[in-house]
Amino acid sequence: MSVHEFEWRMLGACRGLDAGIFYPERDDDAEIAKQVCAECSVQQACLDYALTKREKSGVWGGATERDRRRILRQRRRSA
Repeated sequence: MSVHEFEWRMLGACRGLDAGIFYPERDDDAEIAKQVCAECSVQQACLDYALTKREKSGVWGGATERDRRRILRQRRRSA
């Protein structure tokens, strides 16, 4: 893990919370995680990390796996 990755993770609003919140069984159950992310000062860095690393599960930067796939498709179309 690079120093930059470590720095933003230390500042996340999710730090110290139960990780299970961010790994709901269904996307429809992700509202609590999305609320935490909405208040987070490093939300964009977290989302960028998840998109770059192609994270397959969980809520990252306020986006579920389905949300991230949609974002990536939109980026490909506009490129």
